[in-house]
Amino acid sequence: MRLASGLLCVLFSFVSAKSIFDGSSPHHVQRRDTKPKSNYTGVIGTKLQAFPTWFVSAGSNVTIYCKAHTDRKKYGDKVYLHLTWTNMRPGNRTKKIVASQPASAGITYELNPVTHEHQGVYTCDDNGSLPEVYVLDWHSMLWVEDAPPKASMEVMSHNRSQFFSNEAFTLGCQLPNDNAQWKMMRFNDWTGTVTECPDQVSSDHRLSSTISPVYLDSYRLYWCENPAGDRSNSLNVSIASVTVLESPPLPVMEGEDVMLRCYKRDRKTKEISFSFHTSYYKNNRLIDNSFGRGPFEQEGNFTLKAVTKADEGVYTCKMPEAGGSFESWLSVKARPVEE
Repeated sequence: MRLASGLLCVLFSFVSAKSIFDGSSPHHVQRRDTKPKSNYTGVIGTKLQAFPTWFVSAGSNVTIYCKAHTDRKKYGDKVYLHLTWTNMRPGNRTKKIVASQPASAGITYELNPVTHEHQGVYTCDDNGSLPEVYVLDWHSMLWVEDAPPKASMEVMSHNRSQFFSNEAFTLGCQLPNDNAQWKMMRFNDWTGTVTECPDQVSSDHRLSSTISPVYLDSYRLYWCENPAGDRSNSLNVSIASVTVLESPPLPVMEGEDVMLRCYKRDRKTKEISFSFHTSYYKNNRLIDNSFGRGPFEQEGNFTLKAVTKADEGVYTCKMPEAGGSFESWLSVKARPVEE
């Protein structure tokens, strides 16, 4: 079914992940909905969230929440939600239901600790037991970082990972000097599918692909992989209609200055511009706005001076006349020690 989205901050009934994977057991945006509802007696919207994040390292602790956030006809006690995990190994995209609870209770699913076996696509959906109730599903990918990755993924055309619909951008993947058959892949959070990127060009141990996104208020995850399961780092690309945040899509070095910039696009003329009336947020807390609180720079930019690991986090921007951007994760890496 189609997707809904939102955030979940509360705890529900707990399910342990350990028995599922060791073999001992027998999105803040309202998504569009293209499926007609005239034949349904009720509609349930779902939420899917990972705390602290969907992008983790092996050994971390992650909790995944799946719940119903809209249920006007009160079908929550009759409809069961499923949390489904899809393996993302090349050529082996198998699915497994890892937890199930009534929609009225919701699912809290703990991964403690996370391993590479847990990575994959997670879907919050129903079991189809009440065909007259339409449940909007939600997909997200849990990415467990490889250390170090075998290939390097980057945005070649821009210094950002947020784009407007129909704004073309080019991704590149620097490959190791081997004979493996590397491919550039993408995850679509609307459909929960993993597919190859279109029109890939290979040259001098590099793959590239130019993309003109269509879907609004969505994100796609991009990476490179080979048949042996080796991967690059991942890039999370968001597609918006009005407001985007410019921030480095790849990790920056400690001590560097990082500039944040907010763009807006006119709904009618499609003209892209800046705004002096821009607020910036880190982890949902205001860090600057142009009304006298915090640094003010030309064209509404905000610069983080000499960044440290303390500056690492989720950043957003907001304009009164255009609304807020998607989230962008700023990663800070340690500067090499000089001998």
